[in-house]
Amino acid sequence: MTALRDNLFMVALALALLGNVMVYSATAGEFGTHYLVVRFVHLTLGLAAFFVARGVRYTAWRRLALPVYLVVLAALVLVLVPGVGTEIGGARRWFDLGPLSWQPAEFAKLAVVLLLAVAVARARPGSGLPVAPVLAAGLVFLLVLAEPDFGTSVVIAAGAAGVLWASELRTRDLLLGGLAALVALVGAMFLEPYRRDRFMTFLDPWSVADGPGYQIVQSMTAIKSGSYLGAGAGAGGQGTLVPEVRTDMIFALIGEELGLLGMIAVIAAFCFLALASFKIALDAPSVMGRCLAAGLAAMFAVQTTFNIGAAMGVVPLAGMTLPFVSYGGSSMLVCFAAVGILYRISEDGEIAREAGTSGNKGRRRARRPEGLDSWRRDGGARNPRALRG
Repeated sequence: MTALRDNLFMVALALALLGNVMVYSATAGEFGTHYLVVRFVHLTLGLAAFFVARGVRYTAWRRLALPVYLVVLAALVLVLVPGVGTEIGGARRWFDLGPLSWQPAEFAKLAVVLLLAVAVARARPGSGLPVAPVLAAGLVFLLVLAEPDFGTSVVIAAGAAGVLWASELRTRDLLLGGLAALVALVGAMFLEPYRRDRFMTFLDPWSVADGPGYQIVQSMTAIKSGSYLGAGAGAGGQGTLVPEVRTDMIFALIGEELGLLGMIAVIAAFCFLALASFKIALDAPSVMGRCLAAGLAAMFAVQTTFNIGAAMGVVPLAGMTLPFVSYGGSSMLVCFAAVGILYRISEDGEIAREAGTSGNKGRRRARRPEGLDSWRRDGGARNPRALRG
């Protein structure tokens, strides 16, 4: 498990460094080294967030989850107030902090996962959905949707679904809750005209290539021009024409400059990130650890799938960044904090298993004759559920 969590961190760091290269390539022609310098600041803050989260025992989030949620909730309300939140492109999602900005919706993803993981861990196996925490998560979902930020709302719903999927709650309630969430997401997409137009554009972007389909068509054209080996880092031309290339559409630039092989490598890295996170969830030492890790794993998996899928034209545009790679300081902080939490869950789980194993051996020696102790040492069976928390 040590190798797994170390590799998890190294893959996340490698993706972030790749993001530095891609963001610089996308912005150097117009802005020089400005965005590269800011990206290194983001990366430094992200690494600090990783080490802070890694230093906190995951069980401590039982006390911290509610304060974190309340702070994020207050920020989500304030960002919608004219004159307080910064409006860009018709969306009010940011606090302007001078050289940097803060996007509370990114932190909302983590706050919802923490709150629900703590709540469902306290519920008895086979019980129904905890109403108050689910409503609290729904309130955050609605506030983020009001910014509007549909993409982050989908990721919040995915993180919540991951937590509930890993819980021991009643299956019927989980299925009904999942159906209600799906209906809410579909309704949110089709009730808003611009989201409905995005979906219709996804079905045939080439028919409106000079209008709503321009972003998707340009993205697919850039990916196609990269062929197998790509044009080389910094040598792309088509990718830089894609709208929002340094954020939502950065995978198009990866496709053009690194080619098919580069895209496969990036997709493989994200697959490892998601699978390692789910593995940590399966090996977690308690229900809370399992739910928390599963929620973070689902968050990574869904956000990556929608971002890469949108760039390739296989899913509708949802306005999601690519974790670790896209430009964005808030996203970088949250992603590295999530990796730090996963790292600590894995570390605490390994310590618990080692302590349980040594404790079981000591108890067996106290109860059994020497002959039976020798039989155990020579390979006798051990109760596989002895370490479950």
